[in-house]
Amino acid sequence: MVTLTETGVIALATMTVGFFIGCCRQIEQSRCSNISFCWGLINCDRHVLNDSTVLEMNSQEEKKENV
Repeated sequence: MVTLTETGVIALATMTVGFFIGCCRQIEQSRCSNISFCWGLINCDRHVLNDSTVLEMNSQEEKKENV
């Protein structure tokens, strides 16, 4: 049996939340506009981002981090 201290629980929760935020960022920056899992197993309609869109997304992310 594994026992955790309060610090261990906080660290585990922090790692879980960090992983969840990282996944959300990846999904947000994904080029998939329509994702379906049911009948096509995994189907993704991908749209290629142009350079200006990528630069705009990066600048918005930097602004969020600076706030």
